[in-house]
Amino acid sequence: MADKIPILQHPWVGEKPFFGELTDKQWKILKAALKVFTEKGYSASTTSEIAREAGVAEGTIFRHFNTKKEILLATLIPLMQNFIGPGVTNSLHNLLLEYDHLPMEDVLLLILEDRQKHISALWPLLRVVIIEANYHPELKEVLLNNVVTLAQESLLTFLKQRQSKGELREDLDVWVMMRSIVGAFGAYLVSQSLFPEREQDHDNRQELKVIVDLFLRGTQARS
Repeated sequence: MADKIPILQHPWVGEKPFFGELTDKQWKILKAALKVFTEKGYSASTTSEIAREAGVAEGTIFRHFNTKKEILLATLIPLMQNFIGPGVTNSLHNLLLEYDHLPMEDVLLLILEDRQKHISALWPLLRVVIIEANYHPELKEVLLNNVVTLAQESLLTFLKQRQSKGELREDLDVWVMMRSIVGAFGAYLVSQSLFPEREQDHDNRQELKVIVDLFLRGTQARS
């Protein structure tokens, strides 16, 4: 039965009360579904596996949820709205406030290191969200509105502030600058996932410093 699920131990993720009004049986099913989905993926999972993990009969699942998709949305949407979204935006906002006095290079490195830490911890969940958002408009809408857009706004505000201080080139659009460093960071994360053998004994911090350096060489204001 699903007792301790690593995803639910992350500080951004909570427990039953944050999923709304659930019966104990519904909570068992959703908790089991989260474990099965993050281990096997949504498409490869079955309701019989979820029932077995929850310690209930498969018929019990369909007394509470009509379809497997309904289970998916009932599991992921509250997580995105109540935990991942606020976790992403609040932690980024607090980090930018705390290190506002530091040079641009140091702040960007701290941001990337912080994002990498949380993404790595939540990757089994985020992988399911990213894949299934392509097939379920309800999930895609929540992902964009509650996570992506809010995180973008925080980063754009930071870049605009640094641009107004003369640290970044005035002739560059902040949206393009944001997309450049986020894109490089995304490629770095994808590479880590595709080539795990390369990551053994690899200095990830040094690589993040190179990403920041390459970004700033093209965007820093010239004296």
